[in-house]
Amino acid sequence: MSKLSASSAAPLLQRRRLLVTLLAGAGVIVLPACGGGGGGVAGVDTGGTGSFSAGRISGFGTGSVIVNGVRYQDGAARITNADDATALQPRDLKLGMVVRIRAGATSAGGAGNPPTATATEITVETQVKGPVASKTAPDTLVVLGQTVKVDAATVFAGTTFAAIAVGDLLEVSGFANAAGVITASRIESEDATSEFRVRGAISNLDTAAKTFTVGTASFDYSGAGVRLPSTALANGLFVRVRTRPAQNADGAWIVTRIDLRENEVEDSDEAKVEGILVQNGSVLSVNGIRIDTSRLPAGTALPVGLQVEVEGEIVDGVLFANAIEVEDEDEEAEVDVRGEVSALDTGARTFVVRDVTFHYTPGATEEKDGTFAADLRNGATVRVRGTLPAGGAGNVEASEVDFRI
Repeated sequence: MSKLSASSAAPLLQRRRLLVTLLAGAGVIVLPACGGGGGGVAGVDTGGTGSFSAGRISGFGTGSVIVNGVRYQDGAARITNADDATALQPRDLKLGMVVRIRAGATSAGGAGNPPTATATEITVETQVKGPVASKTAPDTLVVLGQTVKVDAATVFAGTTFAAIAVGDLLEVSGFANAAGVITASRIESEDATSEFRVRGAISNLDTAAKTFTVGTASFDYSGAGVRLPSTALANGLFVRVRTRPAQNADGAWIVTRIDLRENEVEDSDEAKVEGILVQNGSVLSVNGIRIDTSRLPAGTALPVGLQVEVEGEIVDGVLFANAIEVEDEDEEAEVDVRGEVSALDTGARTFVVRDVTFHYTPGATEEKDGTFAADLRNGATVRVRGTLPAGGAGNVEASEVDFRI
């Protein structure tokens, strides 16, 4: 299986994906014949160091998280919530959360192990937190005016798609397309909250009435004490909005704070970014990060509107792509977790590792360097691979349990 790349010598991390080759159909653009190129960028200082990654947490190692196929040691990292700048601990990082990671250079993996790097900063980002306004089977929700789609790779915590009802409070992580539709990587049930939050682009701005919309939700920022960004609000501006859990008489959510999304990223020799490829005029971006495709071969088909992973180098805040891969949701539904076993229930054939509950089936789940009968016990250190349950209904089905680690 090959990749679209600027050079066969480019360092490419091994992941099983559907690769961009010759895509045809709606939403796909093709680079002109003059657009292909080699490894350099004329007139640009390529002095970045270390690595950068943005994407979903797909698994855990011992003292580490797996994002975009790399295992990042998180014990010494500064971990924060981007919405309110609160400090987090490694135990707060959950499967399916979307994060941005600054780290040192990656070291090659081997013997079935992914490459590794030591994270210095991990920032958790959510798309929306608020009440469910509507639900349409089999895969669509509207949360605080934002359309949310679920797929095979969506992690559910404290609920399932079938159990979600109008009025439920949810926190949603994921990736938004150009229309603001969110493909959810994690949906977590909330019992109560003092504020709602949403990320998105402003539309229908009325500076006299001090109202605007994000998605189909209306927001009122006319109240006293509302914290506004230094940049003037404008249609199309991408913002993070925090509101009271209440609406005014016109049905608009009452805003307490508006921030610009910080999309600035430091130069990095190695970068991997996951998200939906968005085109705005001539500008391409993924997960809010601008993408330059001049290093890709001429004639490369770019899957605008599809979920991708882009690999390359960040220079002056722009990711110069060496390779682009289209995500496959079934493969993204696979998880890889290492840690200590807890809550073992041999009757139900379930156990927990890093807050993920697995179900195993003797004879069907592969046992490596050990057996369930002799080696599966609370406190045992294992590596488990499995597949997420559809719609969150059930536990992760273990395909392999390795007792060797």
